[in-house]
Amino acid sequence: MKRSNRFARALVALGLAISTLACAAAPAAPESITTTVPAMKARLAAKVPLTGIARAGNALVAVGDYGMVVRSTDGGNTWQQAEGPVSALLTAVHFVDERHGWAVGHGGVILGSDDGGASWKLLDVLDERPVLLSVHFLDAKRGYVTGAYGVAFRTADGGRSWTPMAVGSGQDADFHLNHLFSVRDGTLFIAGESGLAFRSTDRGASWTKLDTGVSGSLWSGFELGGGEVVLLGMSGKVITSRDGGDTWQARDTGTEQSLTAGITTTDGGVIVVGAGGVVLRGKDSGPLQLEIRPDRQNLAAVMAAPDSGGVVVAGQLGVERLVPAR
Repeated sequence: MKRSNRFARALVALGLAISTLACAAAPAAPESITTTVPAMKARLAAKVPLTGIARAGNALVAVGDYGMVVRSTDGGNTWQQAEGPVSALLTAVHFVDERHGWAVGHGGVILGSDDGGASWKLLDVLDERPVLLSVHFLDAKRGYVTGAYGVAFRTADGGRSWTPMAVGSGQDADFHLNHLFSVRDGTLFIAGESGLAFRSTDRGASWTKLDTGVSGSLWSGFELGGGEVVLLGMSGKVITSRDGGDTWQARDTGTEQSLTAGITTTDGGVIVVGAGGVVLRGKDSGPLQLEIRPDRQNLAAVMAAPDSGGVVVAGQLGVERLVPAR
């Protein structure tokens, strides 16, 4: 594949990290700098483009451009910058409990925290410095990262060492792996480029390609309260499966915007966010109601806040609480 074609694919598939943040025009710093120079201190750190958000017990932690990590302990009302060891664009963050968390990003960087996101260490920089797009851990030791051009690794020691993980094969081996997540029974899923999705029932030892019935890239996925698996993607695609990924059904969304992230809430609700200020709300398997935020900002992540009913979004304009639907 020609380099120009590979670059074009990267710009499309890394929408959460590039076009969503509207920073593609900015010159990129050399990876040797972004992986060795700490994140700069910023007075408005919570307003830089942010790509990922996670719960760490009663705290919220968001990551994004320039290696920024911000943390809130009051449900997302106020944010403080945590010291970040790199200035690379961070694309995803995940916590398994109130203390142990990991963040990944461009340049193959993998960060770790053992104090709920208050401080971070650079655990590893993967060989060839791949663009990492997703991180997911099952517990404080076992975890996974995935990224551009089929990059996938797993760890059994909390992220200090990593082993390559084969996901796709043949022509599927080079496609971007955008988001890895697990469901309650322990099954792992990956949402990928060009409608690809994969499933593992043996903790990543082997993967099965799933027939999703869509061709546009799938950006992320999550599990509904009733056990359905949901994948989100380009052109407003929401597809769900009630049989563990064997068959998929499309849900009407009323939008052609890319959908980037979704969650279930404690009251059985569903919230999905995406580009162009799109917010979809519904009840588990019920219809999704479309809202368009007045600011039209691209949203990359959504997370339920520790307080009852609170929801926080991260995106092009930073992080903020989502106003409840009327």
